[in-house]
Amino acid sequence: MSKLMTIQDFAERTGISKSALRYYESQNLLRSVSRDISGYRVYSEDQVEVAKLISSLRLADIPIKNIQAYLEESDEITRQKMMDNWIQMIKGRLDILNVSLRYLESENTSKNIYLLEKSAEKIIWFFAESEIGEFREIVNKKAKELEQLNIQIKNCYLKYISGKDVIKVQFGFGIPLDIHPNKLIETDFLEHMPACIYIAMSFNDSITKIQDGYCKLINYANENNWVPTGSILEWYRGNDFTNLDLLLPVTQFGKRGETKNV
Repeated sequence: MSKLMTIQDFAERTGISKSALRYYESQNLLRSVSRDISGYRVYSEDQVEVAKLISSLRLADIPIKNIQAYLEESDEITRQKMMDNWIQMIKGRLDILNVSLRYLESENTSKNIYLLEKSAEKIIWFFAESEIGEFREIVNKKAKELEQLNIQIKNCYLKYISGKDVIKVQFGFGIPLDIHPNKLIETDFLEHMPACIYIAMSFNDSITKIQDGYCKLINYANENNWVPTGSILEWYRGNDFTNLDLLLPVTQFGKRGETKNV
């Protein structure tokens, strides 16, 4: 027969406080096996490892409902998948903390640099060639074509490809994730852009000086040992896409909670 312990003995046996044990019971995580004649909680030796597991998962900041599901699950393969998901979730949090720490330790206040986390987005991309600052008409024309198809445009992106006086770019629009490709006008390609953390910079100068903005952002990244995971994006928003920020991706999210550094 498994040894029975009072809540005091069980707390000493596991190293978990009595208040925590009472909380676990209130959340249906760990129930005392019975009550003694005085009405006090009684635990068994068999519950020691379970209590330690619950305490460990709580310290890992796993939600109560997820711990409940794990304890109630009898299939070991499913339990391992749940554990793997938590591992990826914590790795994602750790990566965000590392990015945040690096930002705070960098010289950012005088450079108008900030961190930005963006959710996954579907982008419809087009190619174009023109002189610097002369893409507005091309972009607005494509935007109106999409609007005529009742496709809601979230924002606009532009990515430099090549050229100096006449440059070649990709420009694209963020569209709803559930838009079916058959509904779209002729396009060069669709991209599912994953969730990502960017170092970003507002750009308020003349668009003809956009190269200066690129250099400033890249220099900041180099000075502070940021490792980009992609190219700089010009991110346009507002009426006629007049608000502009430059984005440089530094952490890319894959599956939910999973991050990838290059």
